[in-house]
Amino acid sequence: MEAQRMVETVGAAKQWLRTVRVGEGMHSKNLTIFPLYWEGEKAKASSESAPSWGEGEVDGGRKARYQLLADAIEAKQARVEETSESGDVPLLAVRNDGSTPILIPEGEILIGAKQNRTVNLTLLVAAKTQMQMPVSCVEAGRWSRSSRHFEAKAWAHPKLRELKVRSAQSYRRETGMARADQSAVWKEVDDHLDDFDIPAPTRDLALSFEEPAVYTSEYRERIELPESACGFLAARGDEVIGLDLFDSAQTLQKLWRRMSDAYFVEAARGDERLEETPGNVASKFLSAVEDRLVPAAKQPQLGFEMELVDGALAGSALWYDGAICHLSAFSTNN
Repeated sequence: MEAQRMVETVGAAKQWLRTVRVGEGMHSKNLTIFPLYWEGEKAKASSESAPSWGEGEVDGGRKARYQLLADAIEAKQARVEETSESGDVPLLAVRNDGSTPILIPEGEILIGAKQNRTVNLTLLVAAKTQMQMPVSCVEAGRWSRSSRHFEAKAWAHPKLRELKVRSAQSYRRETGMARADQSAVWKEVDDHLDDFDIPAPTRDLALSFEEPAVYTSEYRERIELPESACGFLAARGDEVIGLDLFDSAQTLQKLWRRMSDAYFVEAARGDERLEETPGNVASKFLSAVEDRLVPAAKQPQLGFEMELVDGALAGSALWYDGAICHLSAFSTNN
């Protein structure tokens, strides 16, 4: 993509973010969740920059821009597997046999094959396409096949996602490959499991989410995401833990349970009780994200990727067809 087009696309993404409204916070123990609403539908109703709806599966009477990986796997339109019989830890092969692009958000944990992995950066897999996907291992003690294909069943917690995204982007700027610092990922997985005293012979991060109600029940009783929210921001005291934002409330509703389990479990690592986070903390963080978006060092096959370049923030956003499909952002001192 030419430089001028990149500047224009980043500008459009920032304009899109300015239409996001921060809702009233919901608080439990030490965690405040702010729902985020995209109010750009009215503002862009007559604009050529509004998301178009191309060929693909029907969704609510209009053509879907993408489908999620878990849905595509269930519909037997996608599969994720090792790159070969011998495998390659930082890469997986993903195939889309459907007629709609597949959205694979950063942080999703894929269960199966030779070891469980988590997705390094959000990507879209075009229809009728196969590609390799950068991932990080979250199960250091296994390298033996448990299944042929992977399933999308869990989500990495924000602290791990922050260090993974930051290191993957840094490595990509140097080499062109979005590989995370695997040693740092394994250390964070170990710390996470140890904090909950979870028996994990293969050091499998996903085990911390198998029975999350033990840690998350109080959070879930008090925090219920509105169905119209397209994203959320999580904060602990005056510190933002993370932000996840999608172009569609329907997308978030499908992912909320797995994503919120990861956020709630991370919050449960701290026993302290904190006052509810003021709303201006969320607004300031969202503004900081908007200010610091820049084009990624290397662009994906489909869509336009942006990074957050700032010592206090880490994150990425994928722009496609007139909207941000997924944006994730984290405080680096979380």
